[in-house]
Amino acid sequence: MLNQTMKISRQQLYDEIWQVSVAGVARKYNLNYSKLIAKCKEANIPFPSSGYWTRRNMGKDVINEVVDLPPSNIETVELLLTGVKTKKIVVSDKLVLKEESEAEINSVGSADEATSDITVEERLGELIDKEEFKSKEDVNYDNNILSFLSEDERRQVLDVAVSLVIRNSRSLHEQLVKYKNTLDEWKQKEKEAQKKQFYNPRYDKPESEPTFFNEISDATRTRAIRILDAVFCAVESLGGKINADLTLKIKSDIVRIRVVENQDKVSHELTKEEARKLVEYNDEVKKYSWTSKPKIPKFDYVYNGRLRIVLGDRNYIRDNSEKLEDRLGDILIALYEKSEEIRIEREIREDEQRKRKEEAQRQEEIRKREAEEIKRTKELVNQAEDYKIACEIRQYISAVMQKENLDAEKMEWIQWAKRKADWYDPIIATMDEYLGKREHSKSSGEKELNESNLNRYGWRW
Repeated sequence: MLNQTMKISRQQLYDEIWQVSVAGVARKYNLNYSKLIAKCKEANIPFPSSGYWTRRNMGKDVINEVVDLPPSNIETVELLLTGVKTKKIVVSDKLVLKEESEAEINSVGSADEATSDITVEERLGELIDKEEFKSKEDVNYDNNILSFLSEDERRQVLDVAVSLVIRNSRSLHEQLVKYKNTLDEWKQKEKEAQKKQFYNPRYDKPESEPTFFNEISDATRTRAIRILDAVFCAVESLGGKINADLTLKIKSDIVRIRVVENQDKVSHELTKEEARKLVEYNDEVKKYSWTSKPKIPKFDYVYNGRLRIVLGDRNYIRDNSEKLEDRLGDILIALYEKSEEIRIEREIREDEQRKRKEEAQRQEEIRKREAEEIKRTKELVNQAEDYKIACEIRQYISAVMQKENLDAEKMEWIQWAKRKADWYDPIIATMDEYLGKREHSKSSGEKELNESNLNRYGWRW
């Protein structure tokens, strides 16, 4: 139907737009989406904002957002028909087929502008097929897909997955805009640095290079940004978060992705500089056999525009018979699957770490108990030694007292000796006027009576 036109009454077009959305009308009649928007503005036909459909699909009251059709002398609108292509997202054994206009297929637009006051939900409203998204009650998804999610959450993710499309919107996800601006600023610094005499990229290259888009060509970067924009908005609308380094937080885990552009291996074409060096070499080698031949590659690797989204070491989704733009739902599903894989690995690591920590704590507790047991046993032995000395002193006193005719001096000595026995005895543990209180738990060496243990007040233990 390329280049054909159709006529429709202004009232009918208004009614259908508010029933199924501009995108839905564009698909129904094979119309160019952006040109349909232009025609609506030309005919003064109001149409819903992007956030209207998101709020309506979430069950919110949007009756006050409906704009009545204003009077106009225009009764009919002539619309240019365009070709359509069919896209599919595999979410079950039965393919879910979708259609999008040529404008949607080719709309990778400029990534230079973003509207800061547009919410993620409104951006998602621009990026989903509203008619497809309106009702999914009759769709039976394969139970094996995202089976680790609760049924409600699984249906929410799959509903978005089968409805996600690229829109030629002026607005981009905030983190993509910031990252792109940072990259542009860095490239400008690099250009300035390259103007310096004797520029050496190893030493003179600006620091903090943004590396996310290092594996794709500048020509493909805009396309990659549009793909990421759609996926990022979908992830955030489902409760995720996009970080400044363009990693994604899905549920409780961080998913890292790479965007890689494939390269073709082609025969190397000799440059003028290489040709000059080769001529010089051929002349020099005739004179000096040790002359080194210039290193000229046999092949070059040229970016070919085919992209792949890499998740982890081996998992990826790539351009093949279907472009990534037609596999946005597959990308979203793969991100959730990767998040679950990361969650399982994280919980295994955390469990192993917990077990190691518990074992370390157990060993430390055993070590402390052993140390405490050794300490108490030594103290017991030291106390027993003191008690033994006390008993020996008392036995000695008893023997002395067996002697007849004890004079006053000897009796005074006996009283003194009894006090020393009580001082040695850990059970009685009396305080000595000069020796202080004996620390029975210490070793005999620490308790040895000598002048070095004296302080100004007496003995020091």
